[in-house]
Amino acid sequence: MNYYLISALSLGFLGSFHCLGMCGPIALSLPIVDGDAKHFYLGRLMYQLGRVLMYMLLGVVAGLIGISFQLKGLQSDVSILSGILIILVVLFLNDKLLSKVNGRLVKMSFKIKSVIGNYIQKKSYTAMFVVGMANGILPCGFVYLAMAGAISYGGIQNAALYMLMFGLGTLPLMYIVAVSQNLFGAKWKLSINKLSPVIAIALALFLIHRGSVMKNGEADCCKHERVNTHQTCK
Repeated sequence: MNYYLISALSLGFLGSFHCLGMCGPIALSLPIVDGDAKHFYLGRLMYQLGRVLMYMLLGVVAGLIGISFQLKGLQSDVSILSGILIILVVLFLNDKLLSKVNGRLVKMSFKIKSVIGNYIQKKSYTAMFVVGMANGILPCGFVYLAMAGAISYGGIQNAALYMLMFGLGTLPLMYIVAVSQNLFGAKWKLSINKLSPVIAIALALFLIHRGSVMKNGEADCCKHERVNTHQTCK
């Protein structure tokens, strides 16, 4: 059982509750293609697939970053450092700093939302797919958490797979909301927002544990090599 991919799937599912605040209104405002029930459901599915594909592409970027660390023998260190940084952000990110960060993220997302606004008026499957892809690069804390996990996973394929699992984790709730209107009120969103730091720290501890296991494995391998070759490990 690959607990790493399970963590990505779980992070996506739990994060989808949090992301209702940003992605929910976009999903709810999608037009109906040709006014037919079949096209209604298929159009919203195309939107979701575009979003998941963008997460995979972000996984490729994370994989390229991860490979650079892997080639330098720093993958275990990156995993541990990512976990520590996530914990520090959760513990020391105050409201004043958070408001500044949110302000910059809003500016970053303005152009993306303008693209979404232009395409959302076009009643076609291609437009729905593009809206989903644009939605996938909107600033989102849970996406950043997932990318940290993908970087530490190592390799382009592994990182893309990690982000795919993250995207699939978000799919059930986001699709249900898109086709059934808003099923979750403010209390749900508030509850998940309170759980967000717990989810982040859980992922951080997992990354630290994985990095420690990798480091111990590297140490054991080094000892084995030293015994067999009578050389000093670097």
